[in-house]
Amino acid sequence: MFKEIVKRGLLGFMIGVFIGETMLIINSLLAGKGVFYPINPLLISGNGAQLSLVVIQYIMTGIIGMTFAASSVIFEMENWGLLRQTAVHFIITSVVMYICGFICNWFPHNFKSTAIWFGVFIIIYLLFWTGFTIYYRVVIRKINDAM
Repeated sequence: MFKEIVKRGLLGFMIGVFIGETMLIINSLLAGKGVFYPINPLLISGNGAQLSLVVIQYIMTGIIGMTFAASSVIFEMENWGLLRQTAVHFIITSVVMYICGFICNWFPHNFKSTAIWFGVFIIIYLLFWTGFTIYYRVVIRKINDAM
């Protein structure tokens, strides 16, 4: 299992960076000024050299991807029920994502923004969890029908 966690984690790091960079491009396009914003403007304010901040954001998006990918092995633990698997996965991913977002200043550092951030995270998590659950039920049904 350790080998699988490492393999998924490395792939997840690359996917996380890809998603993070893609979001930066989309945000820059939406700004409509013809300028690429390599980091969140909130991160720039008084936090040092732009290159250092780009590296920090790069690492944080990689860590997020690595966390989601590596922690997916939780759903293969047959001795755990789905509720326990989901709760542990949710706690791990939400804490890591929050810490990385906090470090990158993706939201203001106050209670209201934190509450909104967790609310949005819960909604997105539930949407993805529901989608994956439906997908795997269909796959299982096809396998069972083929037997």
